[in-house]
Amino acid sequence: MSADAATIPATGPVQSGRFALNLVANVGNLGLSMIVGVLYVPFLVRHLGPAVYGLIPLISMVTSYMALITFGLDSAVARSLTIALERKDHKSANLIFNVSLWGNLVLSAILVIPAAFAIAHVDQILRIPPGYEAPTRWLFAGAVAAFLLNQVKTPFGISSFCRNRLDLQNLVAAFETLTRVGLVVCLFCLFTPRIEYIGAAILAGTMVSTIGMVWLWKVLTPSLRISLGKFDWTMFGNLCATGGWVIVSQLGVMLYLNIDLLLANRLFGPEQGGRYAAVLALPSLLRSLAIAVGGIFAPTMFHIYARGDIDGLVVYLNRAIKFLGLVMALSIGLICGFSEPLLRLWLGPAFSSMAPLLFLMAIHLCINLSMYPLYAVPLAADRVKVPGLVTLAIGVGNLLLAWLLAGVFGWGLNGLAAAGAITLTVRHLVFTPLYGARVLNRPYGTFFLGVASIVLTTLATIVLCRLILWSRVISSEVELGMAALGVSLLFAAIVYLLLAPEERLALRDAVVRSRKKA
Repeated sequence: MSADAATIPATGPVQSGRFALNLVANVGNLGLSMIVGVLYVPFLVRHLGPAVYGLIPLISMVTSYMALITFGLDSAVARSLTIALERKDHKSANLIFNVSLWGNLVLSAILVIPAAFAIAHVDQILRIPPGYEAPTRWLFAGAVAAFLLNQVKTPFGISSFCRNRLDLQNLVAAFETLTRVGLVVCLFCLFTPRIEYIGAAILAGTMVSTIGMVWLWKVLTPSLRISLGKFDWTMFGNLCATGGWVIVSQLGVMLYLNIDLLLANRLFGPEQGGRYAAVLALPSLLRSLAIAVGGIFAPTMFHIYARGDIDGLVVYLNRAIKFLGLVMALSIGLICGFSEPLLRLWLGPAFSSMAPLLFLMAIHLCINLSMYPLYAVPLAADRVKVPGLVTLAIGVGNLLLAWLLAGVFGWGLNGLAAAGAITLTVRHLVFTPLYGARVLNRPYGTFFLGVASIVLTTLATIVLCRLILWSRVISSEVELGMAALGVSLLFAAIVYLLLAPEERLALRDAVVRSRKKA
């Protein structure tokens, strides 16, 4: 047991039954998000065109950089508030909550100035199709307003995380998604499609989720009270000190996850940048899948760490990696294996030539996304300085490598995807498991146990998909769906047989509990 863990007093047991309900809720919300994503992206591309559509994820990317100033505080608060509530230390919990709330309000007010400047000069930040400068500013204004409201909402959302009620959190997220997308579809059908409507819909969805999160805060944590008098500058400084390195890490993440959109726009123009953004929507859905499924492990991981059970935590994290890796192996295998008919049927025949780009974007994620459960380990142990510096260095390396491969070497859009694949693999396959083992005082190979099986199952799925394409031409969505269903059923049967006996038992128990909850 590490020294850090040994100093943490024992707490109550983890609610193991909550895992199944959170899993069902996460998968349900993810299913909604994926259905919406699959239908929404081609809907926008058809009505706006690739060049104008590409502005939407670009605006979201620019807004996400503004979130850096509050991200570190929020991530540190989630850790500290969870531990305080687990120990039933309501005085400290109220201090932490009010520091988060009032701190976010102050930081959001500060962000209004750079946000206004970015809105006024958005045409200098992005390459915008001629005639869309003013509509893009309105889109940006709606996205910024939603972002600022979301920062105010965030402290209230921490309650559902601390109480491990991700099922209710996902219910609120589902209403937000339906509001945001439903409003756009209605406005596009009733009026001439305009990009400004999307900004208004983003703001409306955030307003709905804010109401929901405030209600959950009142129900789940009635001991927390809003009080300006409970704002503590010392605690604010301590939380920012922890969160400061998380900000550094998050900046690095943005440099190797989001910067390719900006580079595609700046290097190749809005048309090619928009096509790149449309294809990138599928890998983004894969990341959403990993976050939704992998996110169910974080609250329990914090609880286990708070109890000081490091041996139990290692077992739990290895199972989480294997479980998430196998889920991702199927999804990634299907997307890579059926890349050409998928793009042709989803976005149109003009996108079928971008199948190799999609393959390059997605194939490495089978390893990288499976390590997602390890992200919370340094945060739980308050060892975030090294990950922050390493992630920032890798992010800068990705920026330079992407510019070199795409621009200097002339690889084009494939150079952007290749740079991301290389740097993500260094970050997730090399650093994350090694540092996680070091933080927990365990051998460096502790978290590599399931990597080989994840890679092999992904490759086997791709080969099976390519054999189907070799034997027949898929010309409709129904044929593609039937082929994917057949591969999925075979995949599930083989994976179940490969599970260890205790893993099969845990899976059966989770299914039984989820049925009882239903």
